[in-house]
Amino acid sequence: MNKSMVRYLLSKLLLIEASLMLVPVIVAFIYHEDMRVINSLVITIGMLVIIGLLGVAFKPKNYHVYTKEGLLIVALCWILWSFFGALPFVLSGQIPSIIDAFFEMVSGFTTTGATILPDVAVLSHSLLFWRSFAHLIGGMGVLVFALAIMENSKNSHLEVMRAEVPGPVFGKVVSKLKETAQILYVIYLSMFAILMVILMVAGMPAFDSIITAMGCAGTGGYGVYNDSIAHYNSSLITNIVSIAVLLFGINFNLYYFLLLRKFKAFFKDEELRTYIGIVVIATALIWLNVSGLYPSAGKALENSLFEVANVMTTTGFGVTDLTVWPLFAQVILLFLMFVGGSAGSTAGGIKVMRTLILTKIARNQVLSTLYPNRIMTIHINEQPLDKEIQHGVLKYLTLYVFLLLGLTLMLSLDNNNFMVVVSAATSTFNNIGPMLGTSQTFAIFSPFSKLLMSFAMIAGRLEIYPMLLLFIPKTWSKY
Repeated sequence: MNKSMVRYLLSKLLLIEASLMLVPVIVAFIYHEDMRVINSLVITIGMLVIIGLLGVAFKPKNYHVYTKEGLLIVALCWILWSFFGALPFVLSGQIPSIIDAFFEMVSGFTTTGATILPDVAVLSHSLLFWRSFAHLIGGMGVLVFALAIMENSKNSHLEVMRAEVPGPVFGKVVSKLKETAQILYVIYLSMFAILMVILMVAGMPAFDSIITAMGCAGTGGYGVYNDSIAHYNSSLITNIVSIAVLLFGINFNLYYFLLLRKFKAFFKDEELRTYIGIVVIATALIWLNVSGLYPSAGKALENSLFEVANVMTTTGFGVTDLTVWPLFAQVILLFLMFVGGSAGSTAGGIKVMRTLILTKIARNQVLSTLYPNRIMTIHINEQPLDKEIQHGVLKYLTLYVFLLLGLTLMLSLDNNNFMVVVSAATSTFNNIGPMLGTSQTFAIFSPFSKLLMSFAMIAGRLEIYPMLLLFIPKTWSKY
């Protein structure tokens, strides 16, 4: 293993985090915050700069990065960024426990939106901004962001980006990888900026608009108030957020097709049509089930679409109390937690593409019993799907199920409510945010469970393999 290259790239990434942390420092000065808050940010920046400069001072002899190094860099980067990102909360005293602060920042960077805070009012404007800023950075991927701005390091970028971009198939929109990262980020940030302006026009305060737009863009769901979007009591804002998170749950490569005026390729995309179909069917079923709980059919539809959009895209904004919903509606939301958004989007979950592939594999297996001599093929977007990709999806599902069951088992030691335990495991592993069956935060769990869920969030965001490699001794061997 090329350890010197791992050290070199990680050090560069820590310097990037230090520069990003200057933004909440500016916010702290704008709002004339306490010096303890400013010092907590400055001290953390100083630590990152010192460690980063020491790491990049000694350049590696070999710049080559293989798959193993790429996966390792990705996993360690997300852990280190979350740890150092958590320090300002601890040093300022606003989240005294390092485990709680680590959980909060992991949830931020992985765009999960799960929180241990019973009241977000304890946070200053700068730290409230920093935790939501993590959504914006982590949405498209910490490493994709770094790739867009870093100098080329021979062939190292391919394996790094391949390890982080979600979905069963990694694809470039242009031939050069760095240009792909830059194009995706320009689209992403442009959509964020447009949404921010729309929310301001809709009547949301400027600071709230920025925070909410970052939560939508990263499909994270961190808000300014405990009651989330319900605080604004505005159907217009609720519907804007619903549409926004659904748009950010679509594969960003498709938006590039729109820019190129390839409208046919956009609308004929099989994953997109499946994604829209699931949203429509789930919304209709929940609407019919909960309509008696609201004063009008329109309000019931508004809340149903909002919750489906936020759970499906793994965003986690809230507008109503889900604990009063019938079990049927809650179970549908639980199913949506597993599915998630599109591959190549900022959403979590198994992904619609994998669900689509698994459905087609299952259909072919059933048909093969009726027609044993018939050759069965799977087509996605009218193209035959490689057997290797099919096997990869099945392997991923196996790992996913075993790890989710293991996480659920461990969390059951902390809580006796089945729905709470299952939804907590599903919520963190699929980067969703809210729990079903309770209105409480993740503070109800023990420090060990929080730490376990923190690693589960990173594993879910990075699609398992990079995190698993950390715990395999052979990963750290020289060869």
